[in-house]
Amino acid sequence: MSHFERFKIAILFNIYNKYIVGILDVLILTIVFYGIIIVIKGTRAIQIVVGILFILGLTIIARDVLHLKAVLWLLENFWFAAVIIFAVVFQTEIRNLLAQIGGHIWGIKIKVKDSHLVEIVETVKDLSASMTGGLISIENEIGLKNFSETGVSLNADISKELLLSIFKSKSAPLHDGAVIIFNGKISAAGCVLPLSHSPNIKILGTRHRAALGLSEVTDALTIIVSEETGQISVSYKGKLDENISIGKLGELINNVKHYEVFHQDD
Repeated sequence: MSHFERFKIAILFNIYNKYIVGILDVLILTIVFYGIIIVIKGTRAIQIVVGILFILGLTIIARDVLHLKAVLWLLENFWFAAVIIFAVVFQTEIRNLLAQIGGHIWGIKIKVKDSHLVEIVETVKDLSASMTGGLISIENEIGLKNFSETGVSLNADISKELLLSIFKSKSAPLHDGAVIIFNGKISAAGCVLPLSHSPNIKILGTRHRAALGLSEVTDALTIIVSEETGQISVSYKGKLDENISIGKLGELINNVKHYEVFHQDD
């Protein structure tokens, strides 16, 4: 390697160390913090973040402005335990964020076949017309195995008749739970979904809260049929879209990635 080539490499390293490293630092931190804000937006975690920022500001004031030794000692001891506190308080949000990252890296989006789509839509149409409650979750990139295990494993072909038999009989043990669909099969029925505790949602029934709760921790699309009104709703990625028409429902199932676009069109 000639002296001139070594000189060029040295210049490139110097530029990287002086400028590019700083830009990369800012860019990576911006992406990380933006992702965290998106995950916790609309949840009780955002209120906790405000509280943490307040304590951080109080720590800086006690140390650099007022020089309050006793207060500073308490606050510094708090920050030593902060990592454990954050892990406990934000366990749902952290799990959600990691699951989304893993899903994008390793996940394979399952597209619903046309024949299965017809069966699902026709089932929802019948449930809506008869004002029968229903809850159907379609697995996407993030696995729902832990939720499937709370119900009865079926691994059955998707059919209108089977889905209606699960929901139509109100005395049946599987009626109140959710049906989970994965890879062209009814994976399980009677499944228990996590209830949403978001402070920003209006008063909803258990089915709607369960569907919204699942959408906050996975990327599954969940269809809800109200037992009181027969109204069809869809939850996806922390959003609940109510009063969905049958025609629009088919589009949403078949184009999960564009849910936000459909949601904004209402």
